[in-house]
Amino acid sequence: MMSSTTITIFFASLAIYGLAGYWFWVRRSATALAGPTSESDAAGTGEGQDRPEMSPLLNALANLGQKAATQDAHGTTLRRRLERAGFRQSWAPEIYHGARLALVVGLPSMTFALITLASGAAVGAIPATALGAYLGLTAPGRYLDRLARRRTVRIGRSLPDFLDLLVVSVESGLSLDQAVADTARDLRRAHRELSEELAIFSREVQAGASRADALRNLGTRTGDPEMRKLTSILIQADRFGSSVSKVLRNQARYMRIKRRQRAEESAHKVGVKLIFPIFFLIMPSVLLVTAGPAVIMLLENFSRMVNEI
Repeated sequence: MMSSTTITIFFASLAIYGLAGYWFWVRRSATALAGPTSESDAAGTGEGQDRPEMSPLLNALANLGQKAATQDAHGTTLRRRLERAGFRQSWAPEIYHGARLALVVGLPSMTFALITLASGAAVGAIPATALGAYLGLTAPGRYLDRLARRRTVRIGRSLPDFLDLLVVSVESGLSLDQAVADTARDLRRAHRELSEELAIFSREVQAGASRADALRNLGTRTGDPEMRKLTSILIQADRFGSSVSKVLRNQARYMRIKRRQRAEESAHKVGVKLIFPIFFLIMPSVLLVTAGPAVIMLLENFSRMVNEI
């Protein structure tokens, strides 16, 4: 069994780390919110002041990660990744940093405690503790990137429906901005992610941004190659005065053809993908059912012949 000295050292270290984290991350973040010392500090800490009512867990994670989030408050890479995953709240970086810090500290501590209590050897828990720290450090980023990829795929799948509705709206006499706004409202139930992006585009145009900048931002936010291609085509058509309806109709035809080709490609891949399940899962069962009785009869006959000899 593990000695009382090891248990005391573990819990004393855990208490010290907890107090240090509370002091440096929670108390100092609260002090920074209470009184910013400059305009840049005010701009950095102002994002955490308008947080809505959240669950106690999210509120604790936001308070825990507030100091780290303010370091890239005008944030760029992280905020872009969060927006691509669908998190546009001003306090989203705080939640991300808080979850990352909680996992980096909590996961190794729990791993060390469980392995040490189970085996009684603190030295053997060191590799698992290091692995837990690595997982706690990288898991939030991997999960965020996975959400962003899945959201991008859903947006790409909704583009053909969006283009069909947009062509109908433009050819009925609406301007491009009004057609996008109406299409975003119509797609709100079927394709929620694309509807949100189109609504942001409409708000940017209404706020005074140029159509080219709003379209460029739309392609950057979604991260889908087809959406970036569509926005580039619309920017060029708007710059050179080409017919938007003709451009949209050609792009809609291209998207329908590409969707059909993608479906045919997936259908052709099914046969190859079924080889391994059939070979390793279905074939043994079929052989067991068909050849099993014959093998049993042969073994019984051979054993009877051996006994007679």
